[in-house]
Amino acid sequence: MRNTLLAAILAAGALTGLAAAPASASDGPGSLCTTADPTPVYANRDFTGYLFTLSAGRGFRAHSAWGVDNTLLGAYGHGAERPDRDGYVRGHHLLGC
Repeated sequence: MRNTLLAAILAAGALTGLAAAPASASDGPGSLCTTADPTPVYANRDFTGYLFTLSAGRGFRAHSAWGVDNTLLGAYGHGAERPDRDGYVRGHHLLGC
């Protein structure tokens, strides 16, 4: 179920035609997204343990994601500005996943 939901979310993002042109997160497994606005990154999946904020319009490599009814609720990965630190971000901050 989880893999089906992730695939549906990633496919829906691809179909929207949202380009990730300014993205530049490091290569690796996962989907390349773009931050829509200043994006807080958290240490925990329940969005607690604030770590730092990523700038808008930058790349985010989502190693995993989750959602409900094809709505992206959150993702785990790293931003282009901090490729050394993975964390959790809320789905509404990401485009093109």
